[in-house]
Amino acid sequence: MQTEQLNIKLQPDLYREIELVSKVLHIQKNEWARNILAYEVKKELEDHKQSIVREYLKGAVTRKELIIVLGENEVEQIDHIAKIGRKSFQDASRLAKIMK
Repeated sequence: MQTEQLNIKLQPDLYREIELVSKVLHIQKNEWARNILAYEVKKELEDHKQSIVREYLKGAVTRKELIIVLGENEVEQIDHIAKIGRKSFQDASRLAKIMK
């Protein structure tokens, strides 16, 4: 499994707390931190799905990045809904011009 490295500095009290937790759980500090970080990132992504999709529609998040978070199927559905929304907006704009 390929990995990336992330270095962080912690306050001494927090570091000691992590040491204690990892000791009680019989797990290495870095493994405990990796598990907690992975859980929290997944939770944040779930909590902010709407914001992530909004940023995708504005072009701030790439399709590839969105697929990593939501999966290919869900991104295809989002693209389809966005296409329908754009067409409806264009139709409404044309109708408004006609009615003037």
